[in-house]
Amino acid sequence: MYCLRLAALFLILAPGLLLEDEQTPEWSYRTFSAPSDPVFAAALKSIAAQHHELKSKDEVGHVAGFHVETTAWSSGYNMVLKVTPRENGTSKVSIEIARSGGKAVSCGSGKKEVEKIFAGIEKELAKAK
Repeated sequence: MYCLRLAALFLILAPGLLLEDEQTPEWSYRTFSAPSDPVFAAALKSIAAQHHELKSKDEVGHVAGFHVETTAWSSGYNMVLKVTPRENGTSKVSIEIARSGGKAVSCGSGKKEVEKIFAGIEKELAKAK
């Protein structure tokens, strides 16, 4: 129960903490040629395949919070993935990023990890065809 409350609090506060003083970069979102349900399922599989820790999941709202582990260049990232249905049966996936240790101890932007998530979604959607 404590973890669920913590995850809910993170989702509420995260937008204000994400990429502080920066505009949303183009690499942090992508449109996929599939409806939101299969895209969200593919996103969850992509997150799991990369061994990221899933912190929260909203199947109805298509939102997932997860943590990318610490690396030599970063103290890790907290990420929130959102799948939004678009016209013509497509879906937009956006990933918001908060550095776990702040800018002082994180050199990276999270771009590499986001691109891996998107590649994993593409791979999972291709398997489903």
